[in-house]
Amino acid sequence: MKKIKILSTTLNIAVIPPDEVAIKAIEMSKKITDEVESKFTLDVNRFLPHITVYQAQYPNKNINRLKKLVQDLSSQESFKINLDTITISHETFLFWRCYKTNILRDLQAKAIEVANPLREGLIPAQLANVTGLSEGDKYDIKTFGALFIGPRYDPHITITRLKRKEDALKTIRILGDSKRLSFSPKALILGYLGYHGTVTGIVESFRFK
Repeated sequence: MKKIKILSTTLNIAVIPPDEVAIKAIEMSKKITDEVESKFTLDVNRFLPHITVYQAQYPNKNINRLKKLVQDLSSQESFKINLDTITISHETFLFWRCYKTNILRDLQAKAIEVANPLREGLIPAQLANVTGLSEGDKYDIKTFGALFIGPRYDPHITITRLKRKEDALKTIRILGDSKRLSFSPKALILGYLGYHGTVTGIVESFRFK
C-alpha cells in the first residue's frame, strides 16, 4: 500500500524581544561567528532572536486553528523577562538564558495543552541531528515532538550554534558568562522554524495586553 505523505510545516510559538534586546543578541551572534565557525548568525530578517515557548511540526490543515490558539495565548497581560547567563547546551548551542519564571512555565504549559494535539504525532526532521540527548529529551521528542518541555523547559535566546563542540569554552571567554537584562516582550508569534532552532520568518504576530 502506498504511504500517503502529509503536507506539513514546522512552526514555533515564540516570544519576540523588543528591538533593543534583539540588537544586543545579534551583536553577540556576529561577534562569535566572526571568530568561531558557526552554523548561523542572528539578524532581523532570516534568523530572528526569539525565546521559544513551544515548537513542533503540524499538518498544514491545522495551521489556521493554530494561529487562533496563539492569538488566544497572547490575550494575557504583558510581563517581565530576565536574561542572565551565557552557556552552552547540547554541546554546540550557545544560549542566552532566561530566568524560568512561573509566567513562562505557565505560558508553555498552555501552549502545549492546546497545540500538541494539532501536530497529530508529527516530529520535526530537524531533531534528528541534535546530539547529547538525555532520556528525558528523547521522551519529550516522542511525546511532544520537541525539546525543553515542562520540567526541562529552558527558556533562552539562541545566539548561534557552533560547528565544533571543542570551541564551546572559547565562545564563553569571548562573551563572558553574564549578560543580565530585563525587558517586556514585543510580541508572541507563530513563526517558521528553520534548522538549529532558528525562526526564519513570522506567520502571525500578536501583542500582549
